Amino acid sequence: MRTSELKHVNAELESFSYSVSHDLRAPLRAVDGFSKILMELHGGSLDENARHYLKRICACAERMGDLIDDLLTLAHLTRAVLTPTRIDLGQIARVVVDDLRKAGPDRRIDIVIADGLLATADRRLLRIALENLIGNAWKFTRKRADARIEVGLQAAPGGGPSSSCATTAPAST
Repeated sequence: MRTSELKHVNAELESFSYSVSHDLRAPLRAVDGFSKILMELHGGSLDENARHYLKRICACAERMGDLIDDLLTLAHLTRAVLTPTRIDLGQIARVVVDDLRKAGPDRRIDIVIADGLLATADRRLLRIALENLIGNAWKFTRKRADARIEVGLQAAPGGGPSSSCATTAPAST
C-alpha cells in the first residue's frame, strides 16, 4: 500500500513540475525575445549601460531556463539512475561562481575555493547542491561590502575531512 501511495505522489509531483515549467517558460521566452528585439532594433541608439542591462536580462532569462530544467531533473530523480563518479568539487564550484558573477557583475565579493576537493558523487546533483549553497551565500551577503564566501574542507567531528561552504562577513556594530 505504501509503495503505491509513493508512486502516486511522485507521479503528481512530476505532473506538477511539468505544468509549472510550461507555465514559467512562456513568459520567460517573451522576456528573452523582447529583450533581443530591443537589442537588435535599438541597440545602436542605446548607451553602453542600457545595452549592458539588456544583456543581463538575456543572461538571467537563460539562467532561469536552466533552473526550470533543473526543476524537471529533480522531478525525475525518483526514476533517474544516479551516476557516481570521481569529480572535482572545486571545479564545479568555480563554474557556479562564474555564473553568479556573470549574473551580478557589480558584486564585489571575495570568494575562496580550495584546491583538491575530490568526491565521488552524481555530477548533476552535486552541481544543483552547490548552486543552491553558493547561491544562498551569494544572496545572504548581498548587503555586505566586504563579504567572503569559502568552499573548502574542514575536519569533521571524528577527525576525517568534511566539505563545507561558508560565508563570512564582519558583524554589524
